[in-house]
Amino acid sequence: MPTLNRFPLLGLWAREAARRIGYSAPEADALGHAYAVLYAIRANMRPEPGKATGPAKPKRRLRADQIEFGGDKLDVVYDESGRLLGRVGGDRPQTPRSYRASVARKFPEGYLERVTDAFQKVLDRVPPKQLDGPMIYDLYDQWKKEAGVGRRVDLDRLIEWCERRAGAVKAARPRKSHAAAGTAAKRSRRSRASSKAAPSTSLLK
Repeated sequence: MPTLNRFPLLGLWAREAARRIGYSAPEADALGHAYAVLYAIRANMRPEPGKATGPAKPKRRLRADQIEFGGDKLDVVYDESGRLLGRVGGDRPQTPRSYRASVARKFPEGYLERVTDAFQKVLDRVPPKQLDGPMIYDLYDQWKKEAGVGRRVDLDRLIEWCERRAGAVKAARPRKSHAAAGTAAKRSRRSRASSKAAPSTSLLK
């Protein structure tokens, strides 16, 4: 039962969501890593019960812009060519290289490709405009609970969840299409009936 902690899985999930929304592959790599860093920071900021917390020492930060991604604001910067890089949680940017080191290389052998394919099957069935909002995290929250083993995720169960989710969405679409087709056919029949009942304009002259 191969398992993996949530950080690289969330990074890959966010990366594939960014690609679906329309970001280039290098920018999606950076956003995937930045998004995972954001939620790791939030998880670490939760106070432990009974533990006193003092004011955090402010860190010196370089100026960063912000973009909206997945319903969150992400700090970003741009390289010399204008390509987007993450700047979440410190002065080290999130880049395609950092994505490969902190996300892609953490997967057991053979599972990066399998999980990527499973994620794409789910995300390809969501319109990009609908995806670019809280849905990115909401779907992540669903599969991490469904396939969770403590603070890790069972990769085989995760792939199974993706297949079920993608299959359910795919199965729902034909039913909607058939209903629409039936409505269109009824309208067509009514139109033909109306045209037969109407007298020819040439006969009215």
